[in-house]
Amino acid sequence: MNLGLYLHIPYCLHKCGYCDFNSHPENQEESIRYVDALLKELRAYSSKKYTVPTVFLGGGTPTTLLPSQLKQILDTVQQSFNLTPDCEITIEANPATLKLQALQEIRAAGYNRISIGVQSFDEKELKLLERVHNQEEIHSTIQQARLAKFENLSMDLMFALPDQTIEKWCSHLKQAINKNPDHLSTYNLTIEPSTAFFKLHKKGKLCLPHEDIQLEMYKTTIQTLENAGYQQYEISNFSKPGMESQHNINYWNNGEYLGVGAGASSYLNGERFKNTNLPSNYIREIGVKKNAIETRERLEPIQAMGETLMLGLRLLKGISIDVFENRFEVSFQKVYGKVLEPLLNQELITFNQNRIALSRKGLFLADSVILKFIS
Repeated sequence: MNLGLYLHIPYCLHKCGYCDFNSHPENQEESIRYVDALLKELRAYSSKKYTVPTVFLGGGTPTTLLPSQLKQILDTVQQSFNLTPDCEITIEANPATLKLQALQEIRAAGYNRISIGVQSFDEKELKLLERVHNQEEIHSTIQQARLAKFENLSMDLMFALPDQTIEKWCSHLKQAINKNPDHLSTYNLTIEPSTAFFKLHKKGKLCLPHEDIQLEMYKTTIQTLENAGYQQYEISNFSKPGMESQHNINYWNNGEYLGVGAGASSYLNGERFKNTNLPSNYIREIGVKKNAIETRERLEPIQAMGETLMLGLRLLKGISIDVFENRFEVSFQKVYGKVLEPLLNQELITFNQNRIALSRKGLFLADSVILKFIS
């Protein structure tokens, strides 16, 4: 059975104003104990019964750790689990946290895919987003990652920023394309309740582009990247042929995954469980009982079906009805027939070769279409 493996490194040089991930200020002394706890948790889950085709080290900013610590983590993963020969092993990185030698050491340790949090090529926007890097550090980090022989390089970009114009966003896309990444994730800025941006937005201090402009930016993204040879395979994700993020595809297929580290979530055998968020609490819990699970939830079949549709419809190829029916041993038509008909009539979804997917029109209204299957 296949299992995606996610490892969370919660430390950042600075928490950005828009960020609602489980991230905490860099703490070198605590991070030593944190890595020890992470290794202990990994060993506690050690099992050769699962095949692991993808490993993803996310954060926070994993590259706040030393290359030697990152090597130790991956060595323990390889000792504890049955990784496939072509295992996709991703590390998230931010410009300004890496030099060439560190990148070379990380690549030599076995990490074969790097995801760089660029977000913007504009100095003013970077300051607004509270990113710690500048424009020059973006260019040097990407160049050095290539020199370090990372042949699978992804970049994150963010659009619909306060006062951002379509022309400005187009310039970011063109600069990104010129860097020749293998994969691009383009995210619409959303204001999350637990963030500093939420407070500013509530006070009227953040002026986001109008919804019509945001939609135009998204349409421009699709057209620009497709013209440059990138294939859109998910609502926010584009890649060169064959360079899709296999780790994230497993999530969107509602596959099984194990999350290790502070705040990490898992989905195994129909059960969802999550670790405690605070690194110090995580370290203590692992020391006492070798796990830091804070919540557990076993999904009812209708919940699991709804989640499978919610996630799978994010993929442009959609969901195989045969696979769905075999997994849940139920007729898709019987459960969702009444939902399906009006969406087909409105041309918001397609139903071809026994697959259900969002149409191009439905893609632009994805949230409201997907909601029909889970409400």
